Amino acid sequence: MSGGRVGRYVRMVAVEGQGRALAEGLLRVAEGMRDAPGCELYVVNRTPDEDDAVWITEVWSDEAASDAALNRDLGEAGLGSVLGLLAGPPEFIELSPMGGPGLS
Repeated sequence: MSGGRVGRYVRMVAVEGQGRALAEGLLRVAEGMRDAPGCELYVVNRTPDEDDAVWITEVWSDEAASDAALNRDLGEAGLGSVLGLLAGPPEFIELSPMGGPGLS
């Protein structure tokens, strides 16, 4: 993934019954990512068959932008408010976005 656009799918599972609260918290995080340098896409997703799971789709202009966003103060990014809702650590799938509708 060196030198180009980077992306990932992140799956977070909330403690039982807290999926909606997790999704709402992550939507607030997404609002904060709107102004993050290099953030091209940050979408919060839910699936109909997992009430407590939330997926994030991220695309960053490069590895440095992604690293900078991940290294921001958790409170500043809003992530601190959702960490207590997690049943376990997030799962990550790293990607090399190539293009398509929605990406320049």
